[in-house]
Amino acid sequence: MKKVLIASTALVAATLIHTGAAQASDKIKLELGGYSKWWVVAAQQDSDYQRSANGANQRDFNSVDIKGDNEVFFGGSTTLNNGLNVGINIELEAGGTTDNTADTIDKSFVFVEGGFGKVIVGTEANGAALLHVMAPDAAGNTDSEGLLTGGIAIANPGIRNQVTTAIDTDGDAEKITYVSPSFYGLTVGGSYIPNSTQDNRGATNLNTTGANAVTTGEIYGVGGLYAKSFGGVDLKLSGGYVTYDLNTPVNRGTEDGVNEYSTGAQLAYAGFTVGGSYRKIEADRGAAPLDGTVWDAGIQYASGPYAVSFIYFESNQDDAAVAGEDKFTVYQVSGKYSMGPGVDLLASVGHAEYNDETNKTSNGDDNHNKGWAVMTGLSLAF
Repeated sequence: MKKVLIASTALVAATLIHTGAAQASDKIKLELGGYSKWWVVAAQQDSDYQRSANGANQRDFNSVDIKGDNEVFFGGSTTLNNGLNVGINIELEAGGTTDNTADTIDKSFVFVEGGFGKVIVGTEANGAALLHVMAPDAAGNTDSEGLLTGGIAIANPGIRNQVTTAIDTDGDAEKITYVSPSFYGLTVGGSYIPNSTQDNRGATNLNTTGANAVTTGEIYGVGGLYAKSFGGVDLKLSGGYVTYDLNTPVNRGTEDGVNEYSTGAQLAYAGFTVGGSYRKIEADRGAAPLDGTVWDAGIQYASGPYAVSFIYFESNQDDAAVAGEDKFTVYQVSGKYSMGPGVDLLASVGHAEYNDETNKTSNGDDNHNKGWAVMTGLSLAF
């Protein structure tokens, strides 16, 4: 793997040097884009999870909340005299914090593109995640920033879970990624991530903290996407693989290997889209396993400005502190109405449930929470 990486790095360096020698016909001018999405959320959920024997730690939640997700994109590119396309993209977080991030800049990367494919350097998603296919959702209210699947509308009582089937272990860490041209519908991509957290060395991963906290070393990932149309039927198939080591602080000097696999599929015909995806985490850590699975399945129908969908999402992951498995499930109905170019009215109704059968509270209750949420929102793209 490292020999392949060295060869790839040399190729990228040669490309960049050649690019620098060429004279662009026009200097890069940044253009403005982005989106603003706001939700009004009404939720009913358990308010007594994790309570102590005397009720001192009883939890209570607002029944109504407002959540936003807003980003401004700065991007531009230019075509050099040698035919290479060189560009930059910067994504600025613009308030709302639905995704619970503290980053001002979400992603920032440069790219070089030509007949050989596309090379990306910076904080874009890894190659496996970029090409990943998931269950369809009309309102765009799933994945790691979804109000239910992201654990935002219904509070997580502290169980371990993954919130997406895409292999996003590296998050927004700096990396180098290659994406090939499409060849008979097949596109492949790969990434090398020197360390797994943005602007730092080492990162706490897989939702572990305290004595069970772990950090990852170098990350290598590959992915592929096959997209083809057959007589009115659109088919998408994806697969991904990421591997890395975990460095365990409590056993310094030891390393445990982790392999993650993902796959996804969508089939679309006459307005209907059926799809699903799966992610498996295999972590060899002896007495403190971190194995887990995440999967989703769904169906969507779209006609003109209207779209409606149903998805089911489930995350199962070993608990690093105690024997047993944490489980998180979501089922959700969503709809979208396109009021005009870049203006969508959104709605979702769903149920989420967290459960840890082994990690009991001080009075013997399960570490558990569940509830319903009704959400309506407006999405503006510019």
